[in-house]
Amino acid sequence: MNIIGGIDEAGRGPVIGPLIIAIATCKRSNEKKLKELASKDSKQLSPKQREETLIELRKICEFREIEVSATQINKMMKEMSLNDIEAKFMAQLVQRAGDADIMIDMPDRYSWTFKERMAKFGAHKFEAQHKADANYPIVAAASIFAKVTRDQRTAQIREITGVDFGSGYPSDPKTKKAIENKEERTRISEYLRWEWKTLENIKQTKLFENEERE
Repeated sequence: MNIIGGIDEAGRGPVIGPLIIAIATCKRSNEKKLKELASKDSKQLSPKQREETLIELRKICEFREIEVSATQINKMMKEMSLNDIEAKFMAQLVQRAGDADIMIDMPDRYSWTFKERMAKFGAHKFEAQHKADANYPIVAAASIFAKVTRDQRTAQIREITGVDFGSGYPSDPKTKKAIENKEERTRISEYLRWEWKTLENIKQTKLFENEERE
């Protein structure tokens, strides 16, 4: 095949904001340049480095993304696992990629599990590895794009709500503070993933119980 593709996500773990699933495609003739630009996964780069790298990657790659909102995640998790949710949208990107040779950074530990999961959603023509973003530049490119896109969306949510909740990850003190504050939690409620353990833990606190009785 003359086209290679990589699929990865950003925002699997946060308690606030969307999940971004992205595909990067590139001509094989540009692989050398791709390796120079995307030799590292997005997590190894600073936000500024990701943005600068993406500018260069756009010169040789095409990108598409699917944004899964917190509201969608809340609804879908009542019927399927997070891994199924990822597979559902990754399958859509595979199906739209035509004849490209695609590598996916899979959420499952074992490829056979992931391939069975993807088959449920009609996708069969791809390869997949755990942590493929560290081994395949085209997947690293998708990872960089997904992370920059999610960072931009998170910044928009902070601006819309007026709540500085930080990154949206449970380990972020700003995120935890925003969730525990009744007023701020109300303002960001439509962007919260209510099925997450972080929120379940807060619901068990006396503070949350007192608010529910008000």
